[in-house]
Amino acid sequence: MDSGSNITIRLLEGTDLPKIPVFFSGLSETSRNFYHPYAFDDDAIQLIAEEIKNDDCAHIGAFSDQKIVGHIWYRGRDNYPVLGIGVIDDFQNMGIGQRLMQEIEIIAQQHGKLGLSLTCYMENYRAIRVYSKQGYRLVGRNSNDTQFRMIRCFADQQSSFSIRGIYASGVPWNLTPLTTDTWSLEDWKWYIELLNAAGCNLLKIYIWPTQYYHPDEPSLGCNTWRYPVWHDALEYAQVMGMETHVGFSTGTVPPSIWLRFPQFRAEDVNYTGITLCWQRGKEQILPFQDYLIDTFADVTDSFVLWFADPGACICSNCQDSFKVMMNAFHILSDRVDGRTDITLCPWWIESIEDGRLGFSSHPNLRYQLATEIPDGSKVIIRGTEHKTIDIMREHGLTPLPLTFCLDPEGGFESNNILPEPKFRQIDQWLEASFESKHEASLAYRLTPYTQYSSDYYFFNRQLHPKKSRNSILTELGDFICNPRNQKEFADSVTCFVSAMESLDKWWYDRHRPNLDDAVHQLRNLPEPHRAVTGLSDAAAILHYLVDKSADLSIEKLTEELRLKMSVMPIFRGLTLDHLCSKRAQTFLQLHIQSWVERL
Repeated sequence: MDSGSNITIRLLEGTDLPKIPVFFSGLSETSRNFYHPYAFDDDAIQLIAEEIKNDDCAHIGAFSDQKIVGHIWYRGRDNYPVLGIGVIDDFQNMGIGQRLMQEIEIIAQQHGKLGLSLTCYMENYRAIRVYSKQGYRLVGRNSNDTQFRMIRCFADQQSSFSIRGIYASGVPWNLTPLTTDTWSLEDWKWYIELLNAAGCNLLKIYIWPTQYYHPDEPSLGCNTWRYPVWHDALEYAQVMGMETHVGFSTGTVPPSIWLRFPQFRAEDVNYTGITLCWQRGKEQILPFQDYLIDTFADVTDSFVLWFADPGACICSNCQDSFKVMMNAFHILSDRVDGRTDITLCPWWIESIEDGRLGFSSHPNLRYQLATEIPDGSKVIIRGTEHKTIDIMREHGLTPLPLTFCLDPEGGFESNNILPEPKFRQIDQWLEASFESKHEASLAYRLTPYTQYSSDYYFFNRQLHPKKSRNSILTELGDFICNPRNQKEFADSVTCFVSAMESLDKWWYDRHRPNLDDAVHQLRNLPEPHRAVTGLSDAAAILHYLVDKSADLSIEKLTEELRLKMSVMPIFRGLTLDHLCSKRAQTFLQLHIQSWVERL
């Protein structure tokens, strides 16, 4: 079937059976434990002998000098037969496993299978990485919570969206555990697993200047914990088959540095207190970028350099925005030194080109930029800047259109806390993306715990545009409410689907029975993970707002909601993480005011 690097891969034949005991002996105890469920005895060999004659099974071997060094198989009559794979220890990390998986997929498709399924021990990161890179997605866990259940759907590879990314914003909202800037590694792992299940294949984080860390700057000691958590989260995302990006801005620094060097402060067009002039202050900027690059280079596939967001200098030294942008890009390239790729995000590029927002006019800036960046590079562009996206594509670049359809910004951030599925908006976005012939997506997300139904639907729709909403939500319900595939929780999945549909309808038509139904169904769900509880509690608060906002003053409404929310862990950052209840009430009232205005 295939040969290369002295390895031949082909179907097993009857004459290969005497070679199998030698293959078994080449597996260490650790490999044997992962190579489930064989007993590595004569009965196992007899089973293989029977199955190589069975059309419902397939066995493929990797051979070196006529010896079996790798073995992959599937068995089962259903559309997703069970797969198993093993490679002897001396031949691991040579790409043999991936080649075996590619070959058996060809055979499975030839026999009309829709995909393949497998289980993998949760601590076997090496295998999970191989499976995920091959397109396997999580669907749940086994009954004793020791293995992931994974599935490879062959239809996934037909998606026109080769890149399906999430920008999990780390902007410091400090709303534990609602916003990702407060998250532990446990929170990140849950979200990354859900993203993998949905079909997301890129995770991007952004490090805000108030979150910077450097061991030589004592004022930043409060951020010591952040970099290890982000590092391990990014590493886990790579294990789950995702490309990883880490973003930071050209001229931003911690506020302590901004205060210390007034002579280098930017003449800012946006944010103040975090931006220095790149041309005059890069010696103060670069140490933080260098430390960040050294920390994350081993777990990120690309560093993202943001230009003009947040903030940008427009002093006389920075009037030539293109020169500043390219200087920062090339310096960053030198610092990275080939360890990862570099992605550029010229956020306000259309405004800069037209001379808006205080910038000097730069005719043809987009064409200049597209010509300067190396072919094949990724560029993050606002999803609404269609002409810019076309220009980048025409010049051999890969535009990543950033959409705010999942989460808004610009003063509407508070509304992201209330659960809103946005299924209709996602459908409309998908239609528009098809019309624009987009091949990538990058969605902005602030509050995953109350909005994860949108995330799952967003990515799964990209994989399967013709799949029904009910089917997608059923898969999500299985993952959230019935991860161990237990019959007694089947009704919970139905309740979850009904709740999400009703909640989405309510946001569309404000028909009160839909909201009542959503809250009722969510309250009746079991609680295998706090994501279920968090979503249910957030929906209950939405319901209370709709009930009471017309009858109570904003002060009275805030007082009552604070008492209700304070016992709900999902709202800890809004109610409990404050010096006193009065401060919490004042802080909460700002959010409630936004909610009431929207409702």
